[in-house]
Amino acid sequence: MTPVSPEKRSLPLIQRIYEAALEQSAWQSFATDLSEAYGGAAVGFALQLPGVPNPTGAVYATGFDVEDPRLREAFLEHTRRGLPWEEARRNHFVGRFGLASEVVPDGEVARTEFYRDWMKPQGLAPVAPIGHTIEVEDGRPVASVAIYRREGGGPFRRQDLVLGDLLVPHLAQSYRLHAQVRGSSALAEALDRLPTGVILLDSRCRPVLANRSAQYILGLDDGLTLDPSGLQAASPTETAMLEQLMREAVATSVDGKVNDSNVMAISRPSGQRAFPLMAAPLLSAGDENTLHDAVAVLFVSDPDARSVSRGEVLRALYRLTHAEIELVELLCDGHSLEEAAVQRGVTMNTARSQLKQIFVKTSTSRQSELVRLVLAGISPIRTP
Repeated sequence: MTPVSPEKRSLPLIQRIYEAALEQSAWQSFATDLSEAYGGAAVGFALQLPGVPNPTGAVYATGFDVEDPRLREAFLEHTRRGLPWEEARRNHFVGRFGLASEVVPDGEVARTEFYRDWMKPQGLAPVAPIGHTIEVEDGRPVASVAIYRREGGGPFRRQDLVLGDLLVPHLAQSYRLHAQVRGSSALAEALDRLPTGVILLDSRCRPVLANRSAQYILGLDDGLTLDPSGLQAASPTETAMLEQLMREAVATSVDGKVNDSNVMAISRPSGQRAFPLMAAPLLSAGDENTLHDAVAVLFVSDPDARSVSRGEVLRALYRLTHAEIELVELLCDGHSLEEAAVQRGVTMNTARSQLKQIFVKTSTSRQSELVRLVLAGISPIRTP
C-alpha cells in the first residue's frame, strides 16, 4: 500500500480548521482528527480570544482525562508555574511545529514533576511532546496545540513535524477569523441590549446593520420605514431632511472634517410623540477596519416605548419596596405625583412620605433628579 503523503493527510484537517473559524465547537473534531493523523496520540488544543483575561480559555482534547478534577488542577498549577518546555512554547513553537525535546531531552522527561503529576497518571509516554503556538499575547501563549505520545510510543522525530507545519498558516488564519467572528457576535449582542436604536450606514447611505431597538421602531411602520430605496420618513419633506442628514454624516466620515452631529424629529402618523433621530459620522472608520463598510450611524429612539421592568434593578440597587417601585415607575413614565397617587389609590400624604423615603435611599433630593437617575441607569438595558 502506498503511504499517504502529508499533503494529502492535511486536507481534511485544513477543512476542520476553517469550520472551527465559524463554529468554535468544531475545534473538538479537529483535535480528534489530528489525533488519528498521529496514530492515536493524545492531542490538546487550547484557545483563548485576544484581550480576554482568562489564563486557560477553552480546551479541546482527545486522549486526556479532562473530567478528573485532580488532574485538571495539576495541569493548571503546572501551567501557572511554567511547563518543562515553557521556553519552547513561548519561542520555538511560534510560526512552526516544534519538538519540546529541543529544550527538555526525552531522557529527562520522566524525572519532571509534570510527568509524575499529570502525564504518567494518564498513560502518556515519558517523552517530550510536539506542539505549535498559534498566538502569543503579552509574551504568553493564548492559542496552542500540543501532541503527546501514548504509553509505549517512541519519541517524536523531525519527520513528525512535516504534517503539522502544513497546518500552521491555516491555524493562524482561522484563529484571526474566529476572533473577528466572535468579536462581531459580541458587539451585535451588546448593541441589541441598548434601548436606543442604532443603524449603521455605508458610504451610499444604505443601512448595513440595525440593532433590535432600531428593528422594532422600523417594524412599527409609524413614521420611519425601510424600503428598497432606503430609509423613509412619514412625509416627503422629512424624508428629504433625513437624506440630507445622512449625506452630511457620510461625507464627514469620508472627508474627515468634524461637523456637529445633526438631529431631527421624525413625526408619526399615529399621533404619538416623534422619534428623535441623530446622524453622526464614524470618524474612526477606515477601509481596513469597518464593520460591513459602515461609515456613519443613526441613533433613534421611541419616547413612548415601554422599557423593560425596572423593578428588580431598583430593588437591587436602592432596596426600594414594592410600593416605592410602583411610584418611581409612574413618575418615570411622565405622571405627576398627584396622578401617581390617584392611580395607586393612596393619599397625597402617603405618596409624599414614600417619595421622601425614595429620595433618602437614592441620594436624590428632587423629583426631576430621581427620574433622571433612573432613566440614565442600567434599568433600560435589555436582557438577552
